[in-house]
Amino acid sequence: MSDPVALPIAPNAMPVAALGAVVLVLLTWAHAILPRVEDAVPRPSAFEAYAHEATAAGLGRCALYHARFGGQRAQLIKVMNGSVRNYVVVEIGKRDPRMPSLRSNWLKSAYGEGEHTWLGEYASADTALAKAASLCPPSSRCWPGEADCGPKAQTLTPAQAFFGR
Repeated sequence: MSDPVALPIAPNAMPVAALGAVVLVLLTWAHAILPRVEDAVPRPSAFEAYAHEATAAGLGRCALYHARFGGQRAQLIKVMNGSVRNYVVVEIGKRDPRMPSLRSNWLKSAYGEGEHTWLGEYASADTALAKAASLCPPSSRCWPGEADCGPKAQTLTPAQAFFGR
């Protein structure tokens, strides 16, 4: 007597299933191995971008500033304030969807509408500060209180910047 629960399998079903599995494996392999369209377009390497920044570092006055928003990672941002390059190291916390908006609002309140250029993200503030110091050598640094050097005297706290006050 046969098992009443077992479904009968068509005699051609196994080769068709095996062929389908082989096709899926080949497509997966081809997707992993073949170059993608976005990879085909050459992008400048991070080294080239930093080399450009290092070349520009020798021109004019610059300043360093460290802003703490809590966290261990840090981002390096160049803010043009008049003719002075301000390298701002911003400590950031966990990936929060509001962080780019908060950072942007704080930068606008502290430095005005100057050009903001993101230069990279680092594992620690010390690493970001070392990079900023290499872009802004001591001989080019301006003193606190000089025009366009550092943030405005009356900057908002991160909470005030977030709430738009």
